[in-house]
Amino acid sequence: MRARCEQCRIRFDRGEHDFFIGAYLVNLILAELIVVAGMVAGILITWPDVPWNRLKYALLPFVIALPLVTYPFSKALWLAIDLIYQPARESDFTET
Repeated sequence: MRARCEQCRIRFDRGEHDFFIGAYLVNLILAELIVVAGMVAGILITWPDVPWNRLKYALLPFVIALPLVTYPFSKALWLAIDLIYQPARESDFTET
């Protein structure tokens, strides 16, 4: 993952020691909501004879892979959320 945005050059890590925790939270919520949406879709498609074991094993790889795939996006999304509450400072654009 890149350390800064290619367009505006703002750092993705704003220098706070626990900044990554918000990105992890957004990542977990985003990835698990995608899995839950898949589960609900599987239930609705196969209702009333839902193959629970097949559905569980079909979604298991997504539970493992989605947090890895969505992390860069969640880190950028968390930065956007953080910028709403803490506007960019000059130190966010400097090299460290």
